[in-house]
Amino acid sequence: MKKFAAILIVLFSFFFFSGQTEAKGEGQLIIINKANNKLAYYNEGKLVKTFKVATGRKRSYTPEGKFKIVTKIVNRPYYKENIPGGHPRNPLGDRWMGINARGTYGTTYAIHGNNNPSSIGTYASSGCIRMYDNDVRWLYSQVKNNTPVIITHSSQSFDAIAASNGYVPKSKIGKVTVSKPSPQLKNTILTINAGASTGYSPSFNYSVYDGKKWSTIKNYSASKSVQWKPTKPGTYKLKVEVKSKHSKNTFDDQKIINYNIYEAASMKSVKTDKASPQLKNTNISVSAISNNNANNLFQYSYSTDGKKWTTIKKYSSAAKVNWKPAAPGQYKIKVQVKHKWSKKVFDHEQTISYNIYDEAVLTSFTTDKDKESTQPVHTDITFFANSTNNANNLFEYSYSTDGGEKWTTIKNYSTSTEINWKPDTPGKYKIRVQIKHKLSNKIQGTLDIDFNILSLAELTGDTSVTGRLERNAQVEITANGTEEDGTG
Repeated sequence: MKKFAAILIVLFSFFFFSGQTEAKGEGQLIIINKANNKLAYYNEGKLVKTFKVATGRKRSYTPEGKFKIVTKIVNRPYYKENIPGGHPRNPLGDRWMGINARGTYGTTYAIHGNNNPSSIGTYASSGCIRMYDNDVRWLYSQVKNNTPVIITHSSQSFDAIAASNGYVPKSKIGKVTVSKPSPQLKNTILTINAGASTGYSPSFNYSVYDGKKWSTIKNYSASKSVQWKPTKPGTYKLKVEVKSKHSKNTFDDQKIINYNIYEAASMKSVKTDKASPQLKNTNISVSAISNNNANNLFQYSYSTDGKKWTTIKKYSSAAKVNWKPAAPGQYKIKVQVKHKWSKKVFDHEQTISYNIYDEAVLTSFTTDKDKESTQPVHTDITFFANSTNNANNLFEYSYSTDGGEKWTTIKNYSTSTEINWKPDTPGKYKIRVQIKHKLSNKIQGTLDIDFNILSLAELTGDTSVTGRLERNAQVEITANGTEEDGTG
């Protein structure tokens, strides 16, 4: 009898002192819901983890109520069948957390491991709460003695069960999302979602930071989403705070995400450093001014038919580009602009017209008279001019009698490649044709032809014959001639 009493004293001392060596549980809570055979572990108001468990084969086997962890034992023996602690056959596993249920002191009812994993999630025990060995080891390492344990059979959530028992679970925010991905245009209506949050009757607070200050979008309410319509471009921070009902914290949890808002690019002007038209192979600088060159991208292209476009420079931050057209034509130069964050092909575009022409080149200048001989005044002389592209070129004809110092226009610039000239004054002439493209203001070619023009000879004195002449009679005729150039 004395020996048995000594054993009881030793065991009582073990349980008593093992309980005293653990720090008193603060902020920890275990809930076991027999309705779904799950265990929840809370710490500092947060639901840390949930686990599948096995409970009593009958509902009455596993006690319901509020209890405490009063013993923690590693490798507890299974006394009923004399199986050592830690043995593979031990149905208690290698961790035991006894609870003071139904007047016991942690020796009868406990949360423990097991050697039959298939029983977890079912109603299989004689009253204890079974866990997977790996799960119970983790929980054992976290839980302190005197941690409250609530065992119930309820349809409520763990948070609701905790709250109804005086424990205020902190809320936790899931993933914070926005209905449209960043970046977006200003004035876009966006929905901010707080995601799958946990907690007892959580309230949500939504605010935004514009780089200078925080502004509330919607104060604490049960709404898990809120609409936001940013009216100015910028880099924003969106914050969602949550707290549970009865929580005395400013917030239990918060998440902040970055979000970019931009203004669509718009073109103000497209200019060239040289006015249209210009010769082919001329270096032309095309510059663009938009509503915000620093944040916008520009693309430059050209077309001769308005349908097929050739890229001069793909999208870049360059607000100026050099263009050197190699062929003549009536061009359209297009500049497209978009914000650097825009996903569109372009936000805005502007097109200007520009003419490029080929240089006019005289290929020949001829006449219908022999330019090596002299011609008398009042002779009709026709001149013919030819160029590389007569249809697009203009010709001007003129003459000079002083070696090219002074010129008199025969015909102003026109498309005529042929003119008629009838000089009425003798002299040494230079006949000149000048050419330019119809789009040009500059003379692009000149050719000259030299001509000597003489006056017609005139007879003076008495040239009449009187009387009748015999056949074969000799008659002497004397004439005085005059020439305007004084050569006699």
